[in-house]
Amino acid sequence: MADSQYPYPPDRFDDEADAVSFHGAHRAELPFWRENLLYIIIIGAAVVLLVVLLFFIGGMGGSGDDRADDPTTAASESEAAEGEATESEAEETSAAEADKSTPVLVVNAGGINGLAGTWQSALEGDGWEDVSLATADNAQQEAVVFYRSEEDAGTAQALADSVGAGEARQSDEYDAAVTFVAVSEPGEDMGGEGEG
Repeated sequence: MADSQYPYPPDRFDDEADAVSFHGAHRAELPFWRENLLYIIIIGAAVVLLVVLLFFIGGMGGSGDDRADDPTTAASESEAAEGEATESEAEETSAAEADKSTPVLVVNAGGINGLAGTWQSALEGDGWEDVSLATADNAQQEAVVFYRSEEDAGTAQALADSVGAGEARQSDEYDAAVTFVAVSEPGEDMGGEGEG
């Protein structure tokens, strides 16, 4: 580009200078994201970590808030209601579904000679029709009634109630439909619960 105060006439270099927009050693300016890439990564990681922490804390707080509002009353009321419902269901089930023709295996686990035979007589006297005997390999501390199939749960619970064995449990340990693991004499367990 010819300057008006330039004393020499224009030459070929002046023509090239007019065609080029930059003069000298210039570099293109970096975009904003590229200049601040490190800061953008740090801020993004902090935001992701914050969201994850809020989600995790929110998930934990959701289950704990109900108890925090009233820690004892709500829990004890719901547990009491569930307990009453379970007890009434168990009573209805045992009363309605006691099938005394179901095969019962009495296992002597108390280490007392003739214990299973004594229970066999007591149960047959109570109306149970098919009572067989076995002896456990190891002595146990508490009496328990097991049942194999869910359809025998009511019968097993009725037996457990009559012999004082608590809650009947499902198990595949014995082959009989209902198994009573006895640890003490009939008079000690049957008490006043049992004849019926």
